[in-house]
Amino acid sequence: MIETTQTPAATLASPKLASLNAGKAVRSAVLDRKSDEILPHELPHALDHAPKDVTTLSLDCFDTLLWRDCHAPSDVFADLPDLLLRQRAGGEAKARRIMRTHKRRNEVSLGEIYTQALPNADEPARKAAIAAELEAEARACFAFAPTVELMMDAKARGLEIIIVSDTYLSAEQLRNLIAAAVGEEVAGLIDRVFASSDAGVSKGEGLLGKALKAMKRRAHQALHIGDNRAADYESARALGIRALHLVQFDERAKRRLRFERMCQQMSGSNSGSSPSRLIGLQPHRALLAKYEPQITDAAEALGFTVLGPIFAAFDRWLREQAEELQEAHGGTVHWLFMLRDGHLPHLVHQAGPSQNQAKSQGRVEISRFVATAASLTTREAYVRHVGLEHGLNPSTLARQMLLSEEEIERVIGSPSTDSELSQASERLLNELRKGQRQKITRRRARAMADGLMEHVRAAVDPQPGDTLMLVDLGYDGSAQNAIDALLTEELGVRVAGRYLICRERSATGLDKSGLIDASHFDAGVLEAICANVAVIEQLATCELGSVIGYDENGAALRRSPSVKGAQSAVRERVQAGAERFVRAAGANPIIRTRDVHASAAWRDCASQVLLRFLFLPDRTELNTLRSFEHDVNLGSERMVALFDQEDASEQLKRRGLFYMKGSSRMFLPADLAEEDMTTRLALMAQMRFGLGLTYADYTVRSLDLTSFHIGEGDEAVSMISANPTHDGYYVARIPVRPSDKAVALQLGAACEWVELASVARSRLASLTGEREDEAARPCRAVTYDRMDELSPGLLRCLDETALVMVMPEWAVDEAPGPQMIEIAFRPIRRREASTQQGPSATNASMETAA
Repeated sequence: MIETTQTPAATLASPKLASLNAGKAVRSAVLDRKSDEILPHELPHALDHAPKDVTTLSLDCFDTLLWRDCHAPSDVFADLPDLLLRQRAGGEAKARRIMRTHKRRNEVSLGEIYTQALPNADEPARKAAIAAELEAEARACFAFAPTVELMMDAKARGLEIIIVSDTYLSAEQLRNLIAAAVGEEVAGLIDRVFASSDAGVSKGEGLLGKALKAMKRRAHQALHIGDNRAADYESARALGIRALHLVQFDERAKRRLRFERMCQQMSGSNSGSSPSRLIGLQPHRALLAKYEPQITDAAEALGFTVLGPIFAAFDRWLREQAEELQEAHGGTVHWLFMLRDGHLPHLVHQAGPSQNQAKSQGRVEISRFVATAASLTTREAYVRHVGLEHGLNPSTLARQMLLSEEEIERVIGSPSTDSELSQASERLLNELRKGQRQKITRRRARAMADGLMEHVRAAVDPQPGDTLMLVDLGYDGSAQNAIDALLTEELGVRVAGRYLICRERSATGLDKSGLIDASHFDAGVLEAICANVAVIEQLATCELGSVIGYDENGAALRRSPSVKGAQSAVRERVQAGAERFVRAAGANPIIRTRDVHASAAWRDCASQVLLRFLFLPDRTELNTLRSFEHDVNLGSERMVALFDQEDASEQLKRRGLFYMKGSSRMFLPADLAEEDMTTRLALMAQMRFGLGLTYADYTVRSLDLTSFHIGEGDEAVSMISANPTHDGYYVARIPVRPSDKAVALQLGAACEWVELASVARSRLASLTGEREDEAARPCRAVTYDRMDELSPGLLRCLDETALVMVMPEWAVDEAPGPQMIEIAFRPIRRREASTQQGPSATNASMETAA
């Protein structure tokens, strides 16, 4: 029997699908769609209001009945044993060109394609190659369950079903492909198949008419449905055939899937475990097509389309890993979801089919802070940690070394300046070197370790010989590094870290792996993901304060949550969307006879969805996350914004992409979401490949300008280079001497019209990006000489002597060090080179201005 997913009772209210039944919510874009369109989830009810004289249901084949696992049809060609993808595509292009030249038609057969693709092969070799392609198609194809439900409904109503397809496959090959891919029960619902390669004409050239003539049916007796508006809808209507255009995806979803495919290409993934070489795998396409149009809430849609595919793939992989651990080591495999970031993986696991859920699972609160603290029970661990972490903020390190707040106040105090912080750090180091302090810390660490053991026992009650599978987002597995030996020795168990992303920076030799790890992706991909993954952490977490210890019974002691209530509410809706995706995946809107590359497909899916979201998020997604902040953990309560597009726009004008160096924001690609694609891809390529580009590589079109320094009784003139930054802007950086009362830049020599973006004073050290507190100070004492300001920031230089003059404003609380004035501007109209004059032409003007 054919098993299909039951579609919710949303039925169509008119033959033309103008609206949905009352109470059924859809997105506004759906409500505004054309009345001759049908959405994927509506397919089972397409005949509910069909006229009684309809006797034939005509269906397109590919992307209507048969869908592929991959993004594009040509992706299947990568799985061919005898041809490369481009060779197979080239063979088809040659065959069509020959057919157009000699027979004035475009339709060709698979045999004609292979005659061109393998011109020197004999007939048996070509037949074998054709058979291999048909087999590759069968592995890649599945039936879309809502379409099958429609077919079953048509049969129940007594209608005949025909498949009409523009394809190089013959009708016989196509019918056999359907049977091989999805089973004879589905193929048996079809009364006849019509292929353009047999007829020599496409649907746009009259194939539909030929099909109805062969079936001895009139135009008004048929209803045709297909995904191509021109070939399926317009061609049918031109012949008087009733038709509906199946809208697989809206434009936003199409763009998102296309960008995901692009990210997969840039990642260069090597799933390895798949028996096929199919590329462009997107196993979530059918789920998105069926369910996304029914989601009205933007936060839930974000969870469904982004977190859903990622964490469904993660949970699938975790189940495979648990089975492997069970087979390899015996005992019970206990799933420990490491809160806070393990919250969403746990929700997703619970949302899946009950028969797939772990028999022993628990939620444990083990932060990096408590894991590190619990590891400080030995002298070696103590000394090593002090040696590695000296240089942290002294208060943060002191808390990690388990000093009380009173002890921190006594040893460190409240330093505010760089000098005071340095002195406090030295006082702390001296304190930590004391033998008595080491004994106190190790005693407190032992208590922390005992509490952690009770916490684990309360969650899953492990027995000797069992395996604790630590489930977390990743990335280095620092908590596992700290407590692996502790858990093993205290509980007599094996420890296995299983992470969404695993990127070990040290060869620990511990049992760790990730859905996305070095066995399938190179180091550049892993680093690019981890550099921006804070947004996933914020969406996966729960509203709990970071754990700082345990009571005698193992119950977690936490800090108060620092995340705003509104942020938590949005996050919960996003997580609900991810759970909805998992439930939808469990309902399985596809029918197929085999799924030979499922593991590889879902890994590729997770990586491409993740990369696309991290580097190319769209406006709707970012509007959902606009108010989010991120906490940095390790005993710190510090919160930083995920992204700030407004600030980024100004920073780009001053520094170009190099403004990101040293930035504290955690989702920097989102800063660029409103910028052009060239800029966004430049950042993605730089982060993914680590190209090693320097600021000088971006400054090939500098402008040489004259600057003036005016002090008490002296002047200095120098030539500087204004370097390009972004979107046509340049920045001129003028070093400021302690004696300077004013500095000026002669813009008139290079520009007739200029747009002034900003004038700011910064430390020269800010160019290194090593400090996060090097914010530029806007200069307000700015005057213009020989310039007219026609609107804010838009200046007309009256002649070549025109200049911008800045009076530095010194603050008593600013950090010492060399300073500079940064003038960001964009030439609107440049001055002809022959009219430019040097600094001598501006002396009189400068004297007047001074």
